[in-house]
Amino acid sequence: MQELPKVAICIPTYNQAQYLTESVRSACQQTYPNVEVWVSDDGSTDNTPEVMAQLCQQYPQIHYYRQPKNVGIAANNTWLLSQPQTEFIVRLDSDDLLLPSYVETLVPLMQKNPQAGYAHVAIQQINEKGENLSVGRVARKEEFQDADVALQASVTGYRVAANICMFRSTVLKELNYYDKRPEFVEDYDLAVRIPASGYGNVYVDKILACYRVWTDAKKVRPKRKHLQLKGYIRIFEESLLPAFVNRGWDTKVLKRQRRKFAILHSAYCFLPIYDQQERAELVALLKQLGDSPALRLRLFVLSLGLAPFFEWLHHTELELKGMVKGWLSRLKNTSRVNAVTRP
Repeated sequence: MQELPKVAICIPTYNQAQYLTESVRSACQQTYPNVEVWVSDDGSTDNTPEVMAQLCQQYPQIHYYRQPKNVGIAANNTWLLSQPQTEFIVRLDSDDLLLPSYVETLVPLMQKNPQAGYAHVAIQQINEKGENLSVGRVARKEEFQDADVALQASVTGYRVAANICMFRSTVLKELNYYDKRPEFVEDYDLAVRIPASGYGNVYVDKILACYRVWTDAKKVRPKRKHLQLKGYIRIFEESLLPAFVNRGWDTKVLKRQRRKFAILHSAYCFLPIYDQQERAELVALLKQLGDSPALRLRLFVLSLGLAPFFEWLHHTELELKGMVKGWLSRLKNTSRVNAVTRP
């Protein structure tokens, strides 16, 4: 009997001790028998070491490492994902969860599709208390998506329901993981570089993970907006543009999308959490990302104090799109059931 491929579930963490136990246990309690769990603590200042000490006593398959100092998202993930000597690697953020059959479901699909660089699934959004919110899905029919289609789709953003993915370890090694890549949007960057290198992806329209949406009381994430904008600029200039040029594709679509991204993120940069100097830096990055007459007009309007309205408009649009996608998904699943049960 052939041995099942070994899978490593890698959990980067930083100051999320309150969620870490549940996340690590969801990795250790997979129905797939050949799993090891790696946790890399990026110099947390909370009680993460104490939490991990208890978990390591309970689960012998855990490998725990604490960085001697905070090295950042990209460097911590690069170190972590390069440690296991396994065929497949799952990246799981320390506030998210895997359902028990996650690994068992995805391994056969990755074996079935050798050109898939990664696999992703539908997710259940949960809040800080673990209560269910909405369901996240990707609007596509095919199980396997080839590299060219995936690359073209990635122009408009990160095309997964959540950043909870299973990777083929040889692909990660070929791309040198996240080494010297953008911070904060490193997941989107990797999802561009994978199809640019000729690998597609697999999607399972089944809820197999939980993605946590939580309130950022200290306003840490919004203050990273400059990292996000810098990351987008690098993705377009260092990943998407070379890939399009190498394939002889029209690059005008990239310029159009850069302008759309700049307009989309402009309102956020005028929220009151930023001081004048920070806002000036963000405006400069917006123009570098995608300058246009439309952006300059938007910036002028935002300078009049209308940022909250545009942010509300943006989130309302996203919520409406989410509701429509959820309704279509439920309709599709109902149709499938009817087709199966119809005499």
